[in-house]
Amino acid sequence: MYKRTTKLEETLAQFMQVSMSNHKSTESGIKNLEIQVGQLAKQIAKNSFGGFKANTDKNPKEKCKAVMTRSKKQLIVENEGWTN
Repeated sequence: MYKRTTKLEETLAQFMQVSMSNHKSTESGIKNLEIQVGQLAKQIAKNSFGGFKANTDKNPKEKCKAVMTRSKKQLIVENEGWTN
């Protein structure tokens, strides 16, 4: 019985290690995609002649606190929920 528990623990440890590795890889891939999309948006804005009006400004804190729409309606984030 003791040997079986040890084998189960080893298998679980291996599974956890592979899962953490996959999670880190996925996070890294998403971050790279975010960077690439930002670069594409800047390039499109730079190269377009008035056709692309959605210029973005980098938020220095990397978190969104408020969004102003074209209709001047302001949306504010409070505790992970959207309010008007």
